[in-house]
Amino acid sequence: MPKPKPSLGLLADLLDGLDIGLCVFDAEDRTLAWNQTFLYFFPEHDGFVHVGEHYRENLRRFYRNRLTSDEFRYVEEYIASGIARHQAQTRPFEFEHRGSWLQVSAQTVPGLGRLRLWRQIAREAGSSPRSPAAEAGNGAPDGIAAVNADGRIVSANWQFGQLYGLSPGEAAGLTLETLVARAWQESGEAAPAQLLSRLRESQHFAGAPFEVPLPGERWIRVIERVREGGARTGFHFDISALKREQTALRAAGEEAQRSASHFRGIIEHAPSGMLVVDAAGRLVEANRAFRSALGEGADPVGRPLAALVEPEDAGVLADVLAAVSAKAPEDRGPAVREMRFSRRDGCPIWARVSAVALHLPQHPVSTLLQVEDITARREAERRIAHMARHDALTDLPNRTLFRERLDALLRQGTGAILWLDLDRFKVVNDTLGHAAGDMLLCEVARRMQAVLAPDDTIARLGGDEFAVLLCGDDPLAASQAAGRLIEAMQAPVVVAGRPMHVGVSIGVVLAPCHGHDADTLMARADRALYSAKAAGRSTFRLYDPGMDSDVAEQHGLELDLRLGLERGEFALHYQPIVTVAERRVVCREALVRWRHPTRGLVPPAAFIPLAEETGLIDRLGTWILHRACRDAATWADGTRVAVNVSAAQVKHGPLIAAVQSALRESGLEADRLEIEITESLLIEGDAADLLLALRRLGVRIALDDFGTGYSSLSYLRRFPFDAIKIDRSFIADIADPDTAAIVRAVVGIAAQLGATVTAEGIETEDQFAAVRQAGCTEVQGYLFGRPVPLDGTRAEGHHMPA
Repeated sequence: MPKPKPSLGLLADLLDGLDIGLCVFDAEDRTLAWNQTFLYFFPEHDGFVHVGEHYRENLRRFYRNRLTSDEFRYVEEYIASGIARHQAQTRPFEFEHRGSWLQVSAQTVPGLGRLRLWRQIAREAGSSPRSPAAEAGNGAPDGIAAVNADGRIVSANWQFGQLYGLSPGEAAGLTLETLVARAWQESGEAAPAQLLSRLRESQHFAGAPFEVPLPGERWIRVIERVREGGARTGFHFDISALKREQTALRAAGEEAQRSASHFRGIIEHAPSGMLVVDAAGRLVEANRAFRSALGEGADPVGRPLAALVEPEDAGVLADVLAAVSAKAPEDRGPAVREMRFSRRDGCPIWARVSAVALHLPQHPVSTLLQVEDITARREAERRIAHMARHDALTDLPNRTLFRERLDALLRQGTGAILWLDLDRFKVVNDTLGHAAGDMLLCEVARRMQAVLAPDDTIARLGGDEFAVLLCGDDPLAASQAAGRLIEAMQAPVVVAGRPMHVGVSIGVVLAPCHGHDADTLMARADRALYSAKAAGRSTFRLYDPGMDSDVAEQHGLELDLRLGLERGEFALHYQPIVTVAERRVVCREALVRWRHPTRGLVPPAAFIPLAEETGLIDRLGTWILHRACRDAATWADGTRVAVNVSAAQVKHGPLIAAVQSALRESGLEADRLEIEITESLLIEGDAADLLLALRRLGVRIALDDFGTGYSSLSYLRRFPFDAIKIDRSFIADIADPDTAAIVRAVVGIAAQLGATVTAEGIETEDQFAAVRQAGCTEVQGYLFGRPVPLDGTRAEGHHMPA
């Protein structure tokens, strides 16, 4: 069927039906048109914009009604600055207006001029603003310099120095001509003589704004205002992007002449897909963005929209169209759904579709759909959802998924649990390093999967701990499976060119014989595992009630832990966290160590879980907070100190009171204390109140070991994190493209939330280069320093070696 040619009235109504506000300017910055959504977002402009009026006059009228008498004398400066920002904008940025967050972007429309679009975004008013560095990335910096009557710079701001490649202090006493000549000289070229002559002339009169070319195809626009006595204030704007846009605009002039109308050009150049569907569900209009998304050569106009949607999502499309038709005429809110469209190459794309009803003469019942490609976001969510339930190193189910499957098995009836722990694994880590240890764990996972049935579940619980879930409570079948797993580990594993002999010890429990609930079964499986290790390792033991006597040893350790707290047997070691850009130490993580008089150095993994279980974590955690704050208060370099806080510590004691007491006693500034929490704390109902209370104290909040437990995008959106620490298991596998993609996804999400990203477990320069390329802002690991006592921390210095 022939493609319909909409009239000007149809397109005007179509634009007014968008949920995007827009305003069009010609090449001379005169206002051409705007839609009703623009006035809905900015009612204060209603009656203050006129067709054909230059943007300068619009600003002059706007400021005249809003400035005080003292401010009005600077109106020309405000106008000049506003015009420069309007012309130089090249990237979208966000701002809060009348209680809502808007994103504004600028588009160049060939043959027409510039198009500015405002879109309401899902962000709560009053939320934390972006950092200055992030805001600066949204546009060219504005340089300001004060110049005396002789044309020499008296003072300048930081952005001015950035524009001309020097510090503000270096600019003092120099003329603009000198600065420009110096910039050209440093690039190995001589500044054009005509340019230097024009700059000398500009010192003697205040004329129209002028432009200064710099090496590297950079352009600076200068606006000067003369003060009393001949002194001047100069405003300098980077308009390099604007110049490139103007060049592209001229090159595309011939194509622009073929545009049917200004309004058709606006729709055609909209950044997201725009569709008009008639009452029969056929496409009346489809813009360039949508055609490009479908694939080269696609022209869907005249086809049923349902034919372009994946068959599984046909019902979703029908729902959104029905929702639009059911809305009352006065209800202008869009119906929003997410669905998949079919590309010509067969790969589906995910899209967020916003639909509103249109009432047009040619099509009395029609629908306008805005189609936003969210494929990348959906893929990132899928990866992170997988990451939340799988081990990043081995891709086996993690503890969360294992527990879900165990609970499901117990609801069905019988089952068996095999609790596994590798023998002599620590030797590999201590001898060959963590990277070799990770390679070993991957090989162990592969061998175990090879000897298990497809329906069996094998999970990595953390470290060198694994668990297997079998259907049925036959002790013979469970014993045979345990024997196969032990046999699979008899052959040496070649790691870093060296054969390593690593066995496995296994504890076995049967349900319901040994327990009816998951917690009881897992606890008894752990006791059986302990018995297997005590029997000489590389063997398995079926749980026996007599094993409960082994718990007495734990009671002894608990008593020693209580005495150790009384005797002061604990000490803190510190590991540096450094910036990626400069390798400069910005924080030190406090790590607790226990020097037992007879047991020797007890690892945290042995006593921290016991402290959490017995409630002693409150006393130990409070001591760590006070000790860390006192130590940090003595650091002359002013770096932060990071302290880990567990979910059990929050349950057993008043964390907020402990933090307040530690800060008050030590005199440490609150922003130098960083509280690290794990994802397990976030599932508690009062986690939000706790984090908000910490934020009110002024301390920083970091999400530790992200990706190893309960990771969820909703946590990042709901809680106020200053930093996200990516677990070392991801960094160890950073060379894998899929793992690197996950890290980049986390970095991108953190950047949107204004949080820094710390990569843990950096041990090699290759890993450091990979996380730097991925966009991580801070790093931590043996490459930059091991945990050492306080004296050792001071000896490392403020900057790390390159």
